[in-house]
Amino acid sequence: MIYIFHGNHNTQSYTAFSELLNNYDKHEKFHQNGKNINPDSLDNFLNTPSLFSETKVVIFENLFSLLKSPFDKIIKLINSHPDFDYLFWQDKKIEVAKLKLLPQADIKIFTLPELLFSCLNAIKPKNKVDFSKKYQELMATFPLELALFWFKNTLRRQLTTYSKFSEENLKKAYLNLIELDKKSKSGTLYEPKDMAIERIILSLLDA
Repeated sequence: MIYIFHGNHNTQSYTAFSELLNNYDKHEKFHQNGKNINPDSLDNFLNTPSLFSETKVVIFENLFSLLKSPFDKIIKLINSHPDFDYLFWQDKKIEVAKLKLLPQADIKIFTLPELLFSCLNAIKPKNKVDFSKKYQELMATFPLELALFWFKNTLRRQLTTYSKFSEENLKKAYLNLIELDKKSKSGTLYEPKDMAIERIILSLLDA
């Protein structure tokens, strides 16, 4: 059986992938990641008898980011050995054309809510009312820690690309989010975390 976990919600997809992987504790594993994935090593694993007669399982992380030549070789090997179990995790949404190369796969996609991106896109100067409304809606359903990750990531990306905010104000807000996170983890944050995040972002929007 082939299992594929993908999508832009990395936390949920990797959790589900790991939970399934736990079922293979007693299997002989072939586990490779990213650029270290090697078709020849897979070929050897699939065609060599298990030393202790254990059932084998193949585990790949970010297989679908490989260059075409090694990727095509691996897909051919997988389709030539359908009796093995294969577990794949990808850190983004996989193209439909690539998924069709493994038509027998059980595919699980995990996507972030549109409201998150709507909230992130509302981080722009003098947009306090719109951002605050979307932020409150997001907090009602979305994990706070994951939201903080995305807010930090958005500000960091703006620091290295284009932003409508001044570099000084943007950097200040970004560092304040990092400091907030540290205080929260050390138990020295003395206000609700969701309110502290909103306060920092609103200060940036009003700067």
